[in-house]
Amino acid sequence: MDEHLAQLLANTHDKNEGPRKRAELDLLHSQRNPEFPLSLARIGVHTGAPVEIRQAALTYLRKFIEKNWAPDDAASGPQIPVSDDTRDYLRRAVLDLVLSPEDERKVKVAASYVVSKIAVADFPHGWPALLPSVLATMPAGTDAQLHGALRILQDLVEESLTGEQFFTVARDIVQACYDVAVNEARKPTHRSLAVLVFRSCFDLMDIVKEYHLKEVKAFAEEVLSGWLPFLEQVIKSPLPPLVDDSGSQPESWYGPIALKDQAVKTLIKIRSIFPSLLVPQSLALFTATWEELSRLAPSYQSLFISSDAQSRLEDIDGLPFTLDFLVLDELDFLNQCMRAPPVREQLGAEVKARGAVHDTPWVLDLMNLLVSFSQITQEEEGLWDIDISLYLAEETSVSSNYTARTACGDLVIKLGEWLDKAALEGLFAYTKTLFSGEGASWQRQEAALYLFNAILNDFQDMEKSVPPEIANVYLELVTYAIKRQDEPMLRARGYLVAGALAQVYPPALGLLDNVVDAITRDDSELVQVAGVKAVEGFIRGGVPADRQVPIILAVQRFLEAKDLSELEDADDLLVTLLDTLRTAISMDTRIAIHPESKAVDLLFLIAKHGAANFHVTLIVSETFEDIARTFKDNEGPLKDMEHPRLYAALCSKVLPSITGTFDVANLTQDNPLVTVCSLFFFSSFFFSSFFFYLSFFV
Repeated sequence: MDEHLAQLLANTHDKNEGPRKRAELDLLHSQRNPEFPLSLARIGVHTGAPVEIRQAALTYLRKFIEKNWAPDDAASGPQIPVSDDTRDYLRRAVLDLVLSPEDERKVKVAASYVVSKIAVADFPHGWPALLPSVLATMPAGTDAQLHGALRILQDLVEESLTGEQFFTVARDIVQACYDVAVNEARKPTHRSLAVLVFRSCFDLMDIVKEYHLKEVKAFAEEVLSGWLPFLEQVIKSPLPPLVDDSGSQPESWYGPIALKDQAVKTLIKIRSIFPSLLVPQSLALFTATWEELSRLAPSYQSLFISSDAQSRLEDIDGLPFTLDFLVLDELDFLNQCMRAPPVREQLGAEVKARGAVHDTPWVLDLMNLLVSFSQITQEEEGLWDIDISLYLAEETSVSSNYTARTACGDLVIKLGEWLDKAALEGLFAYTKTLFSGEGASWQRQEAALYLFNAILNDFQDMEKSVPPEIANVYLELVTYAIKRQDEPMLRARGYLVAGALAQVYPPALGLLDNVVDAITRDDSELVQVAGVKAVEGFIRGGVPADRQVPIILAVQRFLEAKDLSELEDADDLLVTLLDTLRTAISMDTRIAIHPESKAVDLLFLIAKHGAANFHVTLIVSETFEDIARTFKDNEGPLKDMEHPRLYAALCSKVLPSITGTFDVANLTQDNPLVTVCSLFFFSSFFFSSFFFYLSFFV
């Protein structure tokens, strides 16, 4: 049967659908043969078979075990009985494979998943020899055996052990991981995996501490007495020098970066579960992390700002090994350390001794560090040129792509929450050095304005005021930035900062005309979109009512210049356009019924191309509801006017478009635009006594 199954497994990789489907069906039918799992195991352990066939055999075996191993787990359908002899053989075979000297990591990983699925059901009572076998292999095993043992240990801790079970073996697991982690004779990747397993133990401690807080905390304190000095030393250890300027990360960095990153992630995990245990070492860890980031800044510049090195890479064990991951986690940890009382006490004392934030060395050094890691990478620049929605997603903080740049923004926000307005002074003290000469790059200038943008937005959210003198000097920097014709990224940032500044500093409203012109006349689409987003801030800041029409015309011309079919997948751009259009209409909702205005038409146009997006639909619907409510209740600028006439005019302008959609659409098909128009009809107009006013109009 082995040869037959091996051929079927090979056919599952066939590029032709017919043979592939037949092979999958034959494998499904073969499962009822008692030899099926045994044959899969024999194929998986056969070193002479192709790697992809062995992987496939172990994958099918894992799925078979998931469905049929546990007697009471029949949620996915009828189970196939597995005899005790078969169970014993499979346990031995896959465990021996994982702990064998064979160095085929893909096969080892696939086999460790099988062990994990068996262990979920059997460990510890049905498979008592599992953990002793794994731990006995680790001290003197080969690299391949150690890797297999660590993979099993990871799966046991993350998937198999309960909280109570863990504490019967916790000391043995933690000690075994520590012995591997501190052993410099072992590969850095294996040491990293040992640290990862140790970090996973804290998730189980977090569960158990709810019932045994005193005992768990005492255990954690005991083991950390050895682990914390090691983790600190890992952070302090410098990477090998970057000897060439090839624009790619040297392979010799992979292991050390993986180890450093796991060390930092572990410290972050410890702080989240036992924050008090890190307080005594917080100042030392803060200093070590700061010094490490300072050492890494030139390499980060070389790899990701000056070059386009590959980023966000992980190995087959899920260990991140590129510099951007390490920088991101260290920035996150630095942010957390800065909140620790000993760190704040030390830093605060230095500020007090100097008498002013802008004269305090650590403040200027920190701003220099944050600007270094806030620069736009070449990868981001290329992606934003391809898809403008990615740029907008970052600006609206809806992107799941958490980067060093966003981590720096978070850190400067926390600094503002601590130092209040003094944080703005410190940021400007460093920023002015970037704009006062010719040596600074546009990337660093843009990064400094990005950080100001982040802290300014937070000040607005917290209803904090910005000192006029600080706002005024930043207005000068913004004016400089928007005039840099050869640097579109810097211009775009200038407009975004102008929009935020206009909400807290009225003189910034004078830049509105520049922003409106940029929406239609700038050569860069990114700058145009930044202008669209910035306009909303100007309106909230109180621009004169006579600027409403030019703003709406700018949005109209922006849309007229686009291939609207490309907008259907540009969700973030559509939302940005709608937010700005909605805010512009709210200045005076009578624009919706003006015979020469296309404000309502623009709403329908955007709704048409974004009808499949719920957020787009919701904003358009709410915009019409706001207009209808204003006309009905005489709110805002209409409180002294005869509202039935206004509402009738709105009906006459909007209803033809809505009814036209129902007329031309095939209502038996799923048409998102019909759904949108239905929402308009029943939310906006029904809410506003639609039938009464429609009869009045008729």
